[in-house]
Amino acid sequence: MRLFLPLRFFLLSLCLVSSSLSLASNTTNTALHLLQSMTQSFSTLSYEGVFVLSEDTNMNSMRVRHDLMNGVEYESLVDLDGDKVEVLRVDDKIISVYPNAMVANMRAPLIPPFKRFKDVDSDRLIKGYDLIVGPHTSRIAGRKVEVVKLVPKDQYRYGHIFWLDEENHFLLKHDMMKTDGKLLERIQFTSVNFSPDLKDKDFVPKEGSYAEPVVEIQPRRIKNLWQFDWLPDGFSLVWPEARSLNHGTSMLLLSDGMTTVSVFIEPTMKPKAMSIFSMGATIAGERSIKVKNQLYLLTMVGEVPESTIEKLMTVFMPRPDHD
Repeated sequence: MRLFLPLRFFLLSLCLVSSSLSLASNTTNTALHLLQSMTQSFSTLSYEGVFVLSEDTNMNSMRVRHDLMNGVEYESLVDLDGDKVEVLRVDDKIISVYPNAMVANMRAPLIPPFKRFKDVDSDRLIKGYDLIVGPHTSRIAGRKVEVVKLVPKDQYRYGHIFWLDEENHFLLKHDMMKTDGKLLERIQFTSVNFSPDLKDKDFVPKEGSYAEPVVEIQPRRIKNLWQFDWLPDGFSLVWPEARSLNHGTSMLLLSDGMTTVSVFIEPTMKPKAMSIFSMGATIAGERSIKVKNQLYLLTMVGEVPESTIEKLMTVFMPRPDHD
């Protein structure tokens, strides 16, 4: 009988390991399902609400409206603080609305903060994050929520917590944390209505305002002459080719399924040492690199830790077939 005890303990340990792996797999699948449902909710639900975007010492309250009417998607985002700049979208047509032309010349276009969550990639996510589903105990804006946590597996990305509406998985709150756990950015709804009485006139620039159409130029695809000697787990190029912008600038895009890093490379005449800039959750870096007799300015921008941008800039290099 004693001879079989080690075998029994071994089998028991195998069962426990198998059970824990199965539980982790189920949790990951549930988290991925919730996040994918969240991305769909932005464009499929009707909603009107006010949320607060806080970053460092800055806070902005914004109103968002969204509806589908006769097969057409309407969206409005208004900055309720300061000049009340608005972005209107009717399907693919985007218009920035300002109180007057003077404000239009001073203010940068308003960027919808939820746009970053619309391209969640499951395969990349599970390489860079542990996905955890939290308990159903919280309430945001008076509604019950489910919590999904993205815990980084390394120091090259930020952590995320999503509070999703229990009924429709709409994003009611999002926290982005530094690698030390400190809060970096928060988006939180203070009120939301999923049965708004919206009309198409609610998505028309108001009389007397100054409206500018936003033309999103589709950059030309070109051969990618650059490569990375190393990338953090989960990060990879989104496009196989580069994108050609104006003034001879090429663009590449990295993503880990949640976060993107934009890479710009352009000819330059002046050498530049590496410099890193912090803009809240966004980190930007610049340096020049020389290929044969040509000098290039390399710029990287992304919502990742400073050390990530710094390391990526040191492992960026021309491909062997670079002319």
